[in-house]
Order: sequence, then C-alpha cells, then structure tokens
Amino acid sequence: MNKKVSVKSILGLIDDNLLDNLAEETGVDFNVKKLSGKVIFKLLLMTILDDSKASLRIMEKIYLSNKFKQYSGLDKGDSIKFNSLSERLSLIKESYFEKIFTRLIHNYRSSISKDLDKQFIRQFDSTSISLSGKLLKKGMVNGLKNKQNEHTHKQIKFTVGLYDNLPSSVHFYNEQKHLAEDETLKQAILKDCIAGNEIVVFDRGIKARKTYQKFNHQNIQFVTRINPTKNIKVIQQNTLPDVLETNTLTILSDEIVHLYYAKKMKLKEPLRLTKALSKATNETLYFLTNIEDLTALEITEIYKQRWDIEVFFKFIKQHLHFKHFFSYSENGIKVMMYMTMIAAILLLLYKKQNAIEGYKIAKFCFVEELELEIIKEIVVFCGGDPSKSPLLNNT
Repeated sequence: MNKKVSVKSILGLIDDNLLDNLAEETGVDFNVKKLSGKVIFKLLLMTILDDSKASLRIMEKIYLSNKFKQYSGLDKGDSIKFNSLSERLSLIKESYFEKIFTRLIHNYRSSISKDLDKQFIRQFDSTSISLSGKLLKKGMVNGLKNKQNEHTHKQIKFTVGLYDNLPSSVHFYNEQKHLAEDETLKQAILKDCIAGNEIVVFDRGIKARKTYQKFNHQNIQFVTRINPTKNIKVIQQNTLPDVLETNTLTILSDEIVHLYYAKKMKLKEPLRLTKALSKATNETLYFLTNIEDLTALEITEIYKQRWDIEVFFKFIKQHLHFKHFFSYSENGIKVMMYMTMIAAILLLLYKKQNAIEGYKIAKFCFVEELELEIIKEIVVFCGGDPSKSPLLNNT
C-alpha cells in the first residue's frame, strides 16, 4: 500500500529533542538513574500498540526486547523488573506526559486552523471505567450494594473533547461529586479555548439550565439535546424550510424559547429549540442551540456528529487497551490517560492522512512500519544501506 505520510514523519511531531526539552522543563528525570521519562514514554507507546493484553509483565517483556532497545537507545545488557516499572509509574511526574500531549495537539491545531472559514465541530463526552475496589483506592461508587452492604467496584471518569475528531483535551475525575455529568462536561467545555468558528456538541448530560447561559456569556456556540419538557415559554416561531426530513428525522417545529429551571425561574437569554420526530422510534426529540444562522435540518445534522466521540471511546478501549491499566495509583492512571490520548492522535493522524478505512488495519500498518524503521536503524548501524532493499521502503 502506497502511503502519503510515513510513521517516521508522524513520530517526528514528538521527536527526541522535544522529549528531552520537556524532561528538563518538568524535572521528570531528577534523581533518576534508570527509566527516564523518554524511555518510559517510548515503552508505554510500544506497549499500547502491542496486541497482547496490557500488563506490567508485557511492559517488562517489551523493555527486554532488542527491538525496543534499538528504538529507545538502550544497551543490550539493560534489564528491568516489572515491580520497578510499577513503582516508576506511580511516582513519575504525570505533567511530563501532559505537556507532550498538549504540545502535540497544539502543533496539529495550528497547522489546520488557519482556514477561518472552516467550521469545526467539538464533541465533548465522558467515559467511565469500573475497577475492583480492592485495586482502586479512590473512585466513585454507583449502583446497588452487595449483600454485605458494600460497593465492590469503583469508577473513574475521563471527560474528553475532540477537535477534528482528535482528542484535544482530557480530564480525570475520581471524586463522588463528579459522578454526574453536569459539572464534568461543563468544566471541560469552559476550560477549553473555543474559537468563533467552532461548535460544541454534547449529549443530555448537562441538565443545569444556567450552564447554557454561561456558554452564551463566553460566546460558545453549542448544539445539544434535552429531555422533553413543558417548562418552556415560546416567544417566536421560526419559519420551517421546504424540506422537513432527513433520513432519520422529521422536523416538527423550530422555536425561540425561554427555558425555566428551579422554582420556575426563567433564563435571561432565549435559546432556540428544534423538535423532531424520530422515524425509527416515533419519539419526539428536543434539540437545543444558541445558533441562529443555520437551518433546523443543519442543527440536527450537527448533533448527529456527536456520535463520533462514541466511536472514539470504542476505538481506544478495543485497540489501545484503555480498559486495562498498568498502574492503579492515581498518578499511574493519569500517565496512562495521557499516553493513550497521544497514541490515539498518532494513529488517527496516520489513518486519516493515508486514507486507511479501518482502525485495526491502520494500527497494523503503523506498527509494521515502525518495526521497519527500527530494522533500518540496525542496518545503518551495521554499515549497510536500507534503501537498497525494496522490503525496507514504503513507497
């Protein structure tokens, strides 16, 4: 398969110079003789890309492999035990990995956001992972208790924002007050820098009406759904377009409304409410937005793109081991969170720029090409010329 963009160029977005500079900036290697931040970064990346079930034992096996030693610049005699990896993950500065993630997405955003006429959809949502309470010291509890009146599992939540279908922000929550989406989604959206040519899309997790008012005050354009309600006051009926149907919906009405919240208090700013009938379920759906210059059909089509973040969560859980952690400490989980987002960005960029259809195929091609790059380094080290072999060329 002919590729437009190589793995080498994708990995060049986070080259050794960047890793070294950020290591110095964060002090990640202070008083560390082994397992530097750069080595841990490369080890986690290769472990996440590996098809084996994620574990510290697999990390140890990859570290000891000649392939990894060539990739990371280690000596052949270097060795490590899985318990040392566990300790390092629990103590290593997660800020190092956060800065790598932030720099990576910043560079990508800068490269594509020059086109101010292009409209970007920013999807936000959360995913939770449940783990045994014996493994996880701190987490949220939900659901029924067992016969001993105890919760056997705890949850941790990750709230993610996408930009051009790449993870651009991620937040970690493990306190009970963050179980509901009202605070976590709101915080994630308000903390992000939402530009004027961006539209935020989120599901019905945000129920607090005043949050929509906050978005208005920060000039954040949004599209969401709310549960059917009678706590509204219609102040204007918009003219419906000639075409009232999509493949899945029939538009019923398009209105400017005032929403009410606790104790029948009315929001100061009016919002736009579009009602549509689902052809599949015959259910009436309520779409809420503060955008005025798009048609009702366009609003519903924008909301449909919210499902891209569900596809993203499925991708990282199925293909990047995001259901399993190498460390159950809060620090270790945060490190894995950032590393998973970094690996996702690299793979998704590779998939997108090479027009590869499936996630599994993209990952296979990425890993195969990375291994070829490592073989090329070995050939060069031995005084050979890898360009002479058609098997070591991607074109």
